[in-house]
Amino acid sequence: AKMSYKSLATRCAMKEKSKNAARSRREKENAEFLELAKLLPLPSAITSQLDKASIIRLTTSYLKMRQVFPEGLGDAWGSQHIPTNPRDLAIKELGSHLLQTLDGFIFVVAPDGKIMYISETA
Repeated sequence: AKMSYKSLATRCAMKEKSKNAARSRREKENAEFLELAKLLPLPSAITSQLDKASIIRLTTSYLKMRQVFPEGLGDAWGSQHIPTNPRDLAIKELGSHLLQTLDGFIFVVAPDGKIMYISETA
C-alpha cells in the first residue's frame, strides 16, 4: 500500500505531538518530585541527589513516622509544633536531647517489621 505524502506528514506531526506531550509530562513529574524532596526533613545536599524511588521511599517512611509521632521528636525530626505549655515543651526537649544523650543510636521498627527510622550514630 502506497502512503501519500500528506498522510506521512500527518503521521510525523502526530508522532512529534506525542513526543512533546510525553516530554511535558516528564518535566511536570520531575518538578513534583523535586518539590516533594524539598519537603523532606533532610539537608538539601542530600535531597538534591535522590532518585525518584528514594524520594517516594523516604516520603513514605516520614509519613509513617508522623503517624507514630504526630508532633515529631524535636527539630531534627521535622517537628512543626511549637509547644506553649511547660509539659509539651519538656516533651519536645526530651525528644531533641534523647539521641544526644544515648551512647549509640536509635531505630524505629513498624509493626510489619520494616525499619522506619535509624538515627545517626553518637
